[in-house]
Amino acid sequence: MSILRTTSGRPAHPEVAAVADQLLKGAIDRRAFLRTVSLLGISAASAAAFAGLAGPAAAQETPKQGGTLRYGASIMEINDPMMITWTQPSNVARNVIEFLTQVDEENITHPHLAASWDPSADLTTWKFKLQPNVKWSNGDAFTTEDVAFNIRRWIAPESKSSNKSAFSAIKEVEVVNDLEFTLHLSRPTLAIPEMLFAYTCPMVHRKFIEQGGVWTKNPIGTGPYELVEFAVGQKATLKRKAAYWGTKVHLDEIRFIDLGTDVTASIQALASGQVDIVPSINTTDIDVVKRLPNATLLVGHAAQTICIRMQVTQKPFDDLRVRQAVVLAADNQKILELGYRGLGMAAENHHVAPFQPEYFKLPPVKRDVAKAKALLAEAGYKDGIDLSLVLGNTQGRWEQDCAQILQQQLAEAGIRMKLDVKPSSEFWPIWDKVPFGLTFWAHRPLAVMTLDLAYRGGGAWNESRFASAEFDAALNKATGIVDPKQRAQAMEAVERILQDAAVMVQPFWADRFGAMSTKVRGFRLHPATYNLLGNVWLA
Repeated sequence: MSILRTTSGRPAHPEVAAVADQLLKGAIDRRAFLRTVSLLGISAASAAAFAGLAGPAAAQETPKQGGTLRYGASIMEINDPMMITWTQPSNVARNVIEFLTQVDEENITHPHLAASWDPSADLTTWKFKLQPNVKWSNGDAFTTEDVAFNIRRWIAPESKSSNKSAFSAIKEVEVVNDLEFTLHLSRPTLAIPEMLFAYTCPMVHRKFIEQGGVWTKNPIGTGPYELVEFAVGQKATLKRKAAYWGTKVHLDEIRFIDLGTDVTASIQALASGQVDIVPSINTTDIDVVKRLPNATLLVGHAAQTICIRMQVTQKPFDDLRVRQAVVLAADNQKILELGYRGLGMAAENHHVAPFQPEYFKLPPVKRDVAKAKALLAEAGYKDGIDLSLVLGNTQGRWEQDCAQILQQQLAEAGIRMKLDVKPSSEFWPIWDKVPFGLTFWAHRPLAVMTLDLAYRGGGAWNESRFASAEFDAALNKATGIVDPKQRAQAMEAVERILQDAAVMVQPFWADRFGAMSTKVRGFRLHPATYNLLGNVWLA
């Protein structure tokens, strides 16, 4: 095996040798090794060679230049990119404005606008170096002044971005020179490079606020494309720029077309040749896509899920016994089988997936209707209780199907749950405000990233209002551990605290499905639903 090398040429982080030793002993698999050492600044090529993995396979076809890709997408408003709350608007913008890092379809982190990074031994100091000669579309050089402007906005006291929670450990952004900067953290955090590819983290120009603070009105970017047309609910068009600092892209133009929320209409558009990619389809549409002669079904595993969560500060959910009754009356496996055709993996009500590197296996929560009834009676609801669940079918009708199955299960315990189904456009503004709601949570490569946003006390997207100093301390400990095995051990406490608090029914981890025209080449489903189109071309 080859020697592990950093992207910067500096000596490797001291933990790299220990992680490599675990790989050699068979204690961790190759994917966990690659993901961990890439966060520590080891180049992907060096890590793959050390792990005995072959390099990228030679292309079977020579990519063709030119052409227009038509991509089915929801065209949502994009004002301030750091305030984006859904992946759809991010996907329109991400080929125009770029990120410091890039996390690929295998959850491996790579340099992008940042050429390299070097963490300190204790993971509290991160030194970054930028790519040289990167230009904004207005001709300005991309420098650390832009980076500092963005990160300081994210974490400012007045910031309303979810980044304020995600990057709460950052104390200071130190600008060393035009191409080097250092992040100083208040606590050890391994996932910094991975976190910088979150859809709320694209780099905007340092004069973004001065120039109006509405990105679509002045869409300056460093990416290979420029935004030339944008209409909410209708379309967005990107055209390839003449000059680009990075690897040459193949497509001349990308057209994002809003086909509405009816996936059937999107599949019909694919079948008739109106669009080339439908990035998300429902399980009920899989068989239809398989029968289309001009379409390819896309399948992928992802740490994406629905959480049927209860706000612990609101009655009746401020009573732990009521929350426990809801959880005990649910059958997660049955919801997966009946609501999602079994195409995924049953979850355990703590929002950590078995295929995420930090996962610690806890004993499953067994359904117990009799105990649920007893807990309700003890809480003062001997005749049962009436609840109203708010949902928006933001990912498709399957969300409502799952809610109806849960509704039937809860009824056996005397929990009468009404479904308040709203149009997705009405649900988005209130998703984190309703006392009882069903929310879709997108994939994140590390569970600690989701837990930080969703369950840390005061977190920006803490829709359940759960707050526990014990949980926060346990999470802090886990985020600072490099060794995947040791981090999983530390996660036992994190998972158990959340599971015992009965914050939610989290029924399953949902596999991802999409569809594309047979003429599309180089497109792969990203587990986080990000569209990475740099290698895409049309045959």
